[in-house]
Amino acid sequence: MLMVWALLLMSVTVMGVVEYIRYSAEEAVLASAEFRALHLAESGLTVGLHPNVRRGDKSLKQKIGTDSGFDVVINYEGARIPINFISDERLREAVYELFLRWGLNSDEASIASESLADWVDTNDTVRSNGAETAYYESLGVFELPRQQGFINVDEMLLVRGMGVVDRLKPDWREFFSVYGDGTIDLRTAFKETLIAISGASETDVNNYVTRRDGADGVPGTEDDQRISDSEAYRLLGLSGARGQAMQSILTSDDDVRRITSTGYVGEKRAQIIVIARRGDDRSLTYLARIEE
Repeated sequence: MLMVWALLLMSVTVMGVVEYIRYSAEEAVLASAEFRALHLAESGLTVGLHPNVRRGDKSLKQKIGTDSGFDVVINYEGARIPINFISDERLREAVYELFLRWGLNSDEASIASESLADWVDTNDTVRSNGAETAYYESLGVFELPRQQGFINVDEMLLVRGMGVVDRLKPDWREFFSVYGDGTIDLRTAFKETLIAISGASETDVNNYVTRRDGADGVPGTEDDQRISDSEAYRLLGLSGARGQAMQSILTSDDDVRRITSTGYVGEKRAQIIVIARRGDDRSLTYLARIEE
């Protein structure tokens, strides 16, 4: 009996050791794949940051080996609404229209958009549906708003009315930027943003975006079409005084790039996003780096 028990104990021990080794080996393989994917994302980022590389360049999409490589997409930060310029009435009205499209009623959209504008302006004068110091103090929150721009888009959640936006549109962060220069980039702006800022019809914007982004429907890829500003305005139905009013806010001159590099090894993915400004001398100023 003792020998039987000893054999059983040894068998259990050996099986445990074998299982541990198998698990450790699998973990090592996964860790190696994650590291390689991150390394490939870094390599793609290097390519994307090169001054001679342009959006849609074939070098931005490279396969290395049978199941690994990197895919880089270059877009412009002007695709997103520059929230720190929302005191500009045209941008505030665009945000209001965007909130309506996301399902907020007119009162909710007005409160959120005007409170955002009150947050970034430099005075303590309250807009009709906005919020300044007195409102936040009534909630027991002091030293808000700071009367300056947002540090990051998550900070927008501190603003009156943004809780409703967060509930109805969980991915709202994708539509805003703290790095923009006050303009919206025609080359990469989201469809909803273009409708809200330009007042163009959804049909015209759909036609423009379809032609601009090519067959894959993704801005910043090889099949994109280059469209001049004048042609973009024609496609969007912006003419006369309305078109002239948009010229200072709808442009293709954004110099702040959002470079998204994705490295992959099998099913493993690693993504790095760098936001950088390209100077006239081709120098780069890094504004942000995000790893996902």
